Amino acid sequence: MVNRLLAMGVPMGPNVLVTIRGRISGEPRTQPLAIFETEAHRYLIGTFGDVNWCRNLRANSEIQVRHGRRQEQLIARELPSAEAEDFFGHVLPNGIANMPIHMKLFGRVFVRATAPEMFSDPVGAARTHPVFELSPGHPSAMDQTAS
Repeated sequence: MVNRLLAMGVPMGPNVLVTIRGRISGEPRTQPLAIFETEAHRYLIGTFGDVNWCRNLRANSEIQVRHGRRQEQLIARELPSAEAEDFFGHVLPNGIANMPIHMKLFGRVFVRATAPEMFSDPVGAARTHPVFELSPGHPSAMDQTAS
């Protein structure tokens, strides 16, 4: 249901449809994920740990992000430990603090409910929650198969 609503362009906070190729099958896999944005960067966070989409993204860094009719190709780069620690220690808290009030509340409640160590233990969070920085990419064969 969430996939259909996002595909129609219904706003659902920071959630968008993300398509990543399966690391074994090579088939495109689409799921709703939240993209965390700062003024200069966009990130995907493995809030629930090193789950399948994280492992797939490690194997193939090209992703497609879609919300309604808006679609873009991006490249993901996993942050190494030191950068991930800095992300959880400074970027995430500052980014949430600068969000509009409704997003700030959602961000804090969601993260505290699902992964409180992201605020209290940046080193531990960096070990158990992969972070991928997103940058513009180039259209690929995924464009033809992910539609």
